[in-house]
Amino acid sequence: MQNQESKNQSGAQKNSLQLTGIERQLVLQYLMDANVPVTLTEEIELGQEKAEKEHRIRTVASGVFPVALPGEQITVLDQGIILLKNPPESIKVFDEKKVRVQFYFNRLGLYFITTVKTVKSGLALVIPSVISKIQEKETKKTENFSAILCFNLNSSSEKNISSSVNCGFSPEYPLFVNPKWSDVEESNQQEAKKYLEKFVMLLRSDGKSIGNGLFLISVVRFLSDKNFSQNQSIEGRKNPPQIIYIDHERLVFAAKKENIIVNKDEEYSVVLGFPISKGPIKERTVYAVFTVENIFEDDLNQKCCAVCRYKNIKEEDVRYLEDKKN
Repeated sequence: MQNQESKNQSGAQKNSLQLTGIERQLVLQYLMDANVPVTLTEEIELGQEKAEKEHRIRTVASGVFPVALPGEQITVLDQGIILLKNPPESIKVFDEKKVRVQFYFNRLGLYFITTVKTVKSGLALVIPSVISKIQEKETKKTENFSAILCFNLNSSSEKNISSSVNCGFSPEYPLFVNPKWSDVEESNQQEAKKYLEKFVMLLRSDGKSIGNGLFLISVVRFLSDKNFSQNQSIEGRKNPPQIIYIDHERLVFAAKKENIIVNKDEEYSVVLGFPISKGPIKERTVYAVFTVENIFEDDLNQKCCAVCRYKNIKEEDVRYLEDKKN
């Protein structure tokens, strides 16, 4: 009975993300009337989990990911067919492959799954009956940890729109756990290795301490992750940075480039909260002032990681953070 209810809820959620017939018709008309840029990624089925098929985006054979097409290279026919005349080589690798086509309609992220076909004039994609809304994986607060980023009054950042921001977290980047190279998707490891070598050389040339270097694994993993920048349900929405690494010496913020709200070499402070289940005190609070040592970007200038080192923190708090990893 419980399994049936779970299936029903899953089906209801899935249907709520799909456009209705009228909505789909409006989107089709929009695609035909406007020069709408789209992004193509290869869609590969990875099997089943909990009786539902899951899909994840993998790097295409060309090594180019994602492949964006400007609106002027696209023609949408009345029959609901997208025609790509004189397609570039980066698109030809998708021939006869299933792809995920993403675009924005009035800032709402939409996508559909289709197969690329060869026609006399180039390549064609049939727009299927199902067009869905992008379901964004939002960053959340953890149950056992909170972090508030505070901006100092002397900060020169023009991006700072408030005095403090609640940071997000991702279950894919567990905190106070040493990251491992195996955490990096196999298809992303070559690119991640390139980033790692580049950043290690940069840090050494600057004379900065790398320590055990474990934080760099989280950095290069995030920057080489192809899914992060694609799953945005609302175009241009501002999301707070998320913490992807933390220890007793430093912490790392990660976000899309426009959402990194700290500047290199400037000072900020962070308030870390650790709930206590028993006792009169409900939370252990750690306060620290830190400096942004480096801001690393991906090659597409879409994502950033801000590597921050504590400058002012109590010794007892340092020991507490060390113990959190034990």
